[in-house]
Formats: sequence, structure tokens, C-alpha cells
Amino acid sequence: MKIIFATDIHASHTHFSTLLRTAEKEQVEGMIIGGDIIPHYLPNVSRLGRLKSAMRYLEEDFIPALRDFRKRTGVKIFLDLGNDDFIYCRKVLEPYDGDLYHLIHSKKHRLTDDVDILGYMIVPPTPFRIKDWEKPDSMENPYAKGNMIATEGYISVHGILEDKVLDLTSDDTIEKDLSHLSKLIDGPFIFVSHSPPYHTPLDIIHNGFHVGSISIKRFIEKWSTQGLLIASFHGHIHESPLRSGAIGTRIGNARCINPGQGEGKGSEFRYIVFDLSECGISLFSEDESTLLSESHQRI
Repeated sequence: MKIIFATDIHASHTHFSTLLRTAEKEQVEGMIIGGDIIPHYLPNVSRLGRLKSAMRYLEEDFIPALRDFRKRTGVKIFLDLGNDDFIYCRKVLEPYDGDLYHLIHSKKHRLTDDVDILGYMIVPPTPFRIKDWEKPDSMENPYAKGNMIATEGYISVHGILEDKVLDLTSDDTIEKDLSHLSKLIDGPFIFVSHSPPYHTPLDIIHNGFHVGSISIKRFIEKWSTQGLLIASFHGHIHESPLRSGAIGTRIGNARCINPGQGEGKGSEFRYIVFDLSECGISLFSEDESTLLSESHQRI
């Protein structure tokens, strides 16, 4: 099964249209969008206006484009929101779940007859204001020490943007969620998490700090060692491949990939294409440890 993966589109018409066009050109059978779908920044717009604009984008642009794409191609689509997306917007996406696409957060879906796909979109605390998709990483390590974070922000769960203060001592953690998600695993799978694993080439921000999830890294280590995790796909840290010089690494037996994403007007769109066979992921050409100069990555 040939699959395309991209993330952090942030309502860029160029990025989104390039993704759909490339998927059709590559004749993929599956497409995975790993979070951060809605508009990234709306200056001079009220809180409620931001939420309404995000929902309108999904209703008027995103979903119609996916519907037209799927009608033409029949490609299976897996996606969910990320930390820069309002969780209330899921109410727009949910009516089409299981028909037009499959929402993947905290779920398991059948990817092929032999391989499942599991998703997890929550990230450790960030410096950003939207807190819908943030939790402490674990009670032991709520976030990577030394990183800049903000505990104050807002959430959208009730359809308005309400003030929220993250409780870094809470036992509602990423580690706990992944423990529950582990109960769904009963065979080979691909893991899609918006946050990359901690202290890898996939989670480096502009200042050189690592901001990924320790719990996600441990989850990957556990299931790759057991021979069930084939590969993991990540996003969130757009600049990491440029900062580290790599889009991928190995943790145990699993390949872990963050293609990154171009930012700003005229930036190149970044994605990967992979071929999933019964024995795992078949490499197309370039080794995934090398940063390519082209606007795409093949593994």
C-alpha cells in the first residue's frame, strides 16, 4: 500500500492543494494528515472570531476539497487535529468520520489486512496559548526541563474560548493515555503522533532545545522492541529537519519520521511517500536520515 504523509498544513491553500495533487500524481492508496490543519494565525480577530473562522474553513474549504479528491481517487484518508487546532472544530469533522475519512486520535484503524494505524495528537506543554491538545507528559516529567512553556491559555471545548491553566501536577498525562492506547495493540501497526519523540533529530526547535515527548519515545521503544511497531510519523516541530539535518531516526526496530513543514509565503511543501508491504516499509530511494534539498522526501 502506497501512502503519503504530511502535517502542519495550517490552512495553507498552497500546501493543501499540493498535497492533494501530489497524492493523485503518486497514485497513492492512502493519505495521512498528522494534525494542525486550520488557520495558524488570524491577526486582529477576536477569540470567538478565530473559532468561527476555523470552523468555516473546515466546512467551506477543507471538507469539500477532500470530498472531491476522494470521489476522484478513492484514496483512504486518515487525519486528526493538532495542538494549533481548536478541539471544538472536531464537531465539524465528526459527521464524516468513517465515511469520507477516519479520525485517528486515540483510535485504531485497519490500514491493510496485516497492519493497523494508531493515532495520538496531544503534545506536552508549549509556550502557545491554545491548550486544547496539551497535557503534562508524565507526572515524573511534565515537560522537558529547561524548555519555555506557558501554563495559562484557553480551550474551546464548549464552543467558546475559555481561560485555562494547565495543572502540571495532574495525573491526566500523555503517559497515562498511551497506557490506555496500548490496550488496543494486538498486531503490527504504524503510529501517528503529532508530537515527536524527545531528544531525537525530530524535535529540535530554532534555539537547539529538544521539545518532544519522553512518554511517546518510551511508547515507541516498547512496541518497536516487541516487534509490533513498524514506523512512527510525527510533525509539530516544523523546523526540526532543517535544524538537525535529518527527517528520520531509528528507535529500536522502528523508523521514526518528521518531514517538517515549510513556513511563510512561498515556502516549499514537505511530505513523505512510503510503501507499506507485509514485511514493513519499503524504501523508495534516499535514506531517511538525510535531509533532501527537494520539496519532498521519499523513504
